[in-house]
Amino acid sequence: MSHKTTTILIPPALSNSSCSHPRYATSGPPITWGSVTEATFVLLLTVGICGANILVIIVINTRRYSKYIHSQPRYLLTCLASNDLAVGLLVTSVAFLPALLTCWPYSEIICQIQALLRGALTQQSAMILIYMAVDRYTCMLHPVKYHKHASKK
Repeated sequence: MSHKTTTILIPPALSNSSCSHPRYATSGPPITWGSVTEATFVLLLTVGICGANILVIIVINTRRYSKYIHSQPRYLLTCLASNDLAVGLLVTSVAFLPALLTCWPYSEIICQIQALLRGALTQQSAMILIYMAVDRYTCMLHPVKYHKHASKK
């Protein structure tokens, strides 16, 4: 009889050597006009994303405009704006320092979390858009069935 051996997978030891590279040992990473311009663009993009999505969430859910939008599309639009707000807060805002310093100043854990968030939030946006498309398709082609099944609950 043969015995099966089990192997335990151990992740490799990671070290963040981007900003602690020996070429930066004396003066640190260089800050150039290009990196300042890129960091300014990232900062403006972050502020724009967060501001626009907060505005969308507030306007869609106020009493003044909520009577013009049914609850189902309003819920989906709020979910999409909340997801984009999370992208602005959790993904884009973290990109400011790497754009300025032209290296990754955070740890490897933050790098892995950023990669996970970029993928997950992008897929979530795509799924919300698909749900919105199915919702609008059902509303347009089958209005009786849509209003029967799409309740306020």
